[in-house]
Amino acid sequence: MPRRLSLLGITLFSTLLAMCVWASLIFLAAPFNYHNTSRHMSTLPTEKQDTNRQATEYRLLDLDNIHQYLPLDDTTEYSPTDHILILTPLMDAVRYLDNYFQKLGQIDYPAELISLGFLVSTTTEDSSKDPTLLSLQKYIATLRAHPNRRYRRITVLSQKSKLSSVAHDQRHGYELQAARRKIIARCRNALLMSTLIDESWVLWLDSDVVDYAPDLLLKLIKYDKDIIVPNCFRFESSWFKAKNVPYDRNNWIETEDSLDNQRTLGKEEILFEGYEKEHPTYRQSMADLAGSVRGLIEIDGVGGTFTLVKATVHRAGINFPSLPVDHEIETEGMARWAKREGFGVFGVPHLIVQHA
Repeated sequence: MPRRLSLLGITLFSTLLAMCVWASLIFLAAPFNYHNTSRHMSTLPTEKQDTNRQATEYRLLDLDNIHQYLPLDDTTEYSPTDHILILTPLMDAVRYLDNYFQKLGQIDYPAELISLGFLVSTTTEDSSKDPTLLSLQKYIATLRAHPNRRYRRITVLSQKSKLSSVAHDQRHGYELQAARRKIIARCRNALLMSTLIDESWVLWLDSDVVDYAPDLLLKLIKYDKDIIVPNCFRFESSWFKAKNVPYDRNNWIETEDSLDNQRTLGKEEILFEGYEKEHPTYRQSMADLAGSVRGLIEIDGVGGTFTLVKATVHRAGINFPSLPVDHEIETEGMARWAKREGFGVFGVPHLIVQHA
């Protein structure tokens, strides 16, 4: 009897020891959680937490081989293959949208190779009721139903405007330019960073550019330059006649006088074109060369009304500075930055777009 009790005790002790060892192994194998799980729950939507869900698309993009360069000879037949991203910042632009989309539909380039991106700076308390945003949505709904204008991708972004207190007819006042252009630079950067994927070119097209030749985009592409712009003019009428006058003075060339002038400026001073009375810059405006120069010229500053940029420039980090680069911000600052990095900036004085 004592022998049986001894054997039973040994058996119970061995079993208890084995259970303790097994429990300790489980404890050591489990990760120790230092956080209160009730306070650190994931905020992701439920459908995104599905670990069995797989990506619907896989793409390998070779950034070195995005461009399918078009031949430069106008007589050579070719089929466009480059993807184009057309980007347009918008604010208080309802009056321009009808003409904007009419001209867009006339561009001599396959719609299936064009993507569109818009950033609406809303001016209403309820952004969803902004007139420009509502009108834009209607035009896009029409585009999507059009069998012959099926664009590759359309992106619409919106954000509260920082310029809503500035009246439309006062936006070009000299005293407003520094603040205004800094805000526009940030809007352009937000639009660019939210839309550029695999395109070869980015066309910055203002909504209030009311006329341009259908083949203008293709002509600029065929020059095969990093950044390239046409001239921008507008019609002004008076009681005796109408005349075509320069509008975008931001396409310019440095001169000896302009460089001498900049040596007298503080590092943070910003120059703005078209304000000769307030602050002359002594530069050569490309607009003044429209009637005398044909073909391509190298320039130092660009505007943003109809500006074609190789996507490789933007991918290199060249965007629209809100702090001065060689005394320039926004589009002109982009041009100065691009030239610093070895990219070419060019204009074609005899090619004209019309501004409202």
